[in-house]
Amino acid sequence: MLSYFFTDKNGKKFEIKNVLTAEISADVDVPADELVLVMPYDERFRNADMFEVYDDEALVFVGQADEIVSIVQNSGAIAKLSVRSLAGRLLDNEAEPVTYVNPAAKFIFERHLKPFGIAGYDGDEHAFMGKIKIEKGMTEWQVLEKFCSGRYGKSPRITGAGFALMCGTYGGAKPIVFGRNGVGYTSLREYIKPCKVISKVKLRTEEYGGYKSVIGNNSLDGRIKRVRYVNAILDNNAVKTADRMIENGNRQSFEIMIECPKCLCGIVGRKAVIDDRLVGKREGLVVKSIKYSLGKNGESTTVVLGKENGDVADELHN
Repeated sequence: MLSYFFTDKNGKKFEIKNVLTAEISADVDVPADELVLVMPYDERFRNADMFEVYDDEALVFVGQADEIVSIVQNSGAIAKLSVRSLAGRLLDNEAEPVTYVNPAAKFIFERHLKPFGIAGYDGDEHAFMGKIKIEKGMTEWQVLEKFCSGRYGKSPRITGAGFALMCGTYGGAKPIVFGRNGVGYTSLREYIKPCKVISKVKLRTEEYGGYKSVIGNNSLDGRIKRVRYVNAILDNNAVKTADRMIENGNRQSFEIMIECPKCLCGIVGRKAVIDDRLVGKREGLVVKSIKYSLGKNGESTTVVLGKENGDVADELHN
């Protein structure tokens, strides 16, 4: 069972011992994890600032209160607190406009992450060879994204516990196993959605021309025909936009949802394998999102898995 603590604005720390309901949500495509707590009303919550959640002694979530709601009804009074993990600070703060030449991960961490409470990072010390221009209006999160995309070719993630994964390591190479000899579950649902797949994106590259350039979906065998259009005259990153549209469609075309009767925080982005006596073995998967819940029926976690490489699921070709 998880344990919950908050620190008030005066720096005093308290344990929350009577939690009515709790939810922790994390998604590989959403920068900040979210915690929502409902407890019997206590005046101290009105002054709450920082929150920490532990699984035994392991920190699984740290963040700052976004919203504190006090609700009084005939049945009594409760407090509802919504908290985002430390990545929320990167989303909320604008970065100083500047141009960096050959920045390294340590420099980005020291300047753009550490001041907001991020505890550490997994990046190497090899510099990004080139310039990174921070435009007016870019957030601190966008700076981190831009660096990681250019240096590692991957999107970053700030864990719920406040550690920056710049290289996309997500807990190492060993996958988490669901099923036999692994994490047990009460239900499994597999979704195959050909309707989400985009076969190609056509680009308009000339002001008075048509949509003649084509970005195709290399994962398809030609049977699926679903086209989108992008005006490259208005979009300076039209090719990246097209690639992203295709990749998003591929990811959404296949997922597996698992219900587990336990807490599984901190596994978003991890490689995964399913070993089930009925549906067989599923490999090459990755944890896309989790939603932990604590209520009157105890604790459980909904885990959503997708294809690790983002390609269209093999099942679409069958």
